[in-house]
Amino acid sequence: MRNIPKDLLNEYDLEVYRSQYNRNNFILDTNKGKYILRKVNTQHEQIIFMYEAINHLYKNGFTQTEIIYPTKKNLPYVTITGQTYILQSHKNSLEIEFKNTEDIIAIIKLLANFHKCGLNLKTSVHDASPIHMKDVYSYFTKRIKETNTLKKAIQPLSQKTEFEAMFLKDYKDYLDLENLALMCINENSCTSLIKHATTNRTLAHNEYKYHSVGKTNSQLYLLNIDKCGINMQIQDLSSILSKIMQKNSWDIEFLKILLTEYENIRPLSIDERAVLKALLIFPEKFASMCNNYLQCKRRNNYSMFLVKWENMLVYKEKQLAASKYIKENL
Repeated sequence: MRNIPKDLLNEYDLEVYRSQYNRNNFILDTNKGKYILRKVNTQHEQIIFMYEAINHLYKNGFTQTEIIYPTKKNLPYVTITGQTYILQSHKNSLEIEFKNTEDIIAIIKLLANFHKCGLNLKTSVHDASPIHMKDVYSYFTKRIKETNTLKKAIQPLSQKTEFEAMFLKDYKDYLDLENLALMCINENSCTSLIKHATTNRTLAHNEYKYHSVGKTNSQLYLLNIDKCGINMQIQDLSSILSKIMQKNSWDIEFLKILLTEYENIRPLSIDERAVLKALLIFPEKFASMCNNYLQCKRRNNYSMFLVKWENMLVYKEKQLAASKYIKENL
């Protein structure tokens, strides 16, 4: 059992009855309730940004996330012997998995409310969350070039690795998806969204996955917002929908239900819908593996990606069919 440094506790106006050490964190039972004292490797400016973002969300009605409690000096963090800690509210919660339809719908509604309340964020920190937004059009163009480069590099090889043989067998279908995604958007639609996010200071989670949501009783809570920042909110939505589709056999009817639930709370603009379609169609897992292969110095080292590639192929046909529908009808 590891004891909490006394100097650390003295920074907060709390009386601790009991503490439990767990994964670099201290779970505290106090005179004011249950808290978690988290050891973090986050820059102080980003912690201040998180603190102000959470307060902004609460003021706008979004209370389904952990509050960061300030110190006696009104700082949202403490640094002791070179280590930084933040104190947050704590609930014993379960991670959500993409198996229960009601839970999945609730995850999408939680994100919609988060996005709705995360507008016009004012913060005292200007450089904590630098606006570095992905230009989706340029990104797709770059990845398409990489796919063609990889094809040209592999085809002449007299002896091909197992991965290289698998790539040549299936790359055409995925290259078609990359080009199909690019057809959904143009440079203006992406530029417009970046400008909108910058002007309206829209808050994005930036890592919205299954482990980003906890469930206590029947209540969902947003977790792990350490990387939140000003960004295009459509990136959050596309990321979580892509994961859900992969785990639900690219069920188009289910996708339409989820989009309806989201837009009942937070409607999408024309440009957002176009970029969302493109992001859903684009085969990100394929493109990432190709990019990693190009960066890999030794071809044989890439055998570790075979399992990922094979898992991707499991839903390839359904993904191809769904992508054509998304392009024409979503």
